[in-house]
Amino acid sequence: MEVDGTLPFDVKQLYWIYDIESEAQRGNHAHLNTDRVIVCVTGKIEVEIESVKGEKYEFQLADPSVVLFYPRMHWIKLKFHKGALAVVGASDTFKNDITAKDFDEFKKLKVPR
Repeated sequence: MEVDGTLPFDVKQLYWIYDIESEAQRGNHAHLNTDRVIVCVTGKIEVEIESVKGEKYEFQLADPSVVLFYPRMHWIKLKFHKGALAVVGASDTFKNDITAKDFDEFKKLKVPR
């Protein structure tokens, strides 16, 4: 992945989500201090994103030329269809990533100014 200013951050971690044998729910968490991009390389992924303020967005990823950016402090739910393959880029490494895994607690968070 070339760092050319196209993405809103430098990718410090890159990982794959693969080997989806049947419909699979992933996500159900929020990254509190890192931003992400996701590309569906093959198959189809349905994405739901919700901000701390309650703004909701839905996407269907099925084209490898489409990159979905989702910023920190957003709850993400992913529905992978059989055979889907995704690559994810993160703005920081796994060891520095802080996640919220309880939706009710996530909704209590305040967006930093």
